[in-house]
Amino acid sequence: MPRHRVYPNDPIPQLKRDAAGALAPLLDGWNAHIVADQIGVDQPRVSDLKRGKLDRFSLEALIRYLDRLGQRVELTITPRSVLSPRAKPPRPAPR
Repeated sequence: MPRHRVYPNDPIPQLKRDAAGALAPLLDGWNAHIVADQIGVDQPRVSDLKRGKLDRFSLEALIRYLDRLGQRVELTITPRSVLSPRAKPPRPAPR
């Protein structure tokens, strides 16, 4: 059973792929032990990251790794061109 309910158009998986895509060239060519020391994790975590096992990382962790490797991470929020029914706030349940 999943820990979290999965919603259509969930932005987190894409944001994780974007963060991992920014990390990949920074990690390329470096020994996993050196990278592990630089970002503050153990070598198996770096191997998971290099293999793209993003389900093992939170978006928050990926952002921290980017920061520790000297990258500035910014979040931009823009409205969708068409508001989907899911984007509306839920109505309170009747009492």
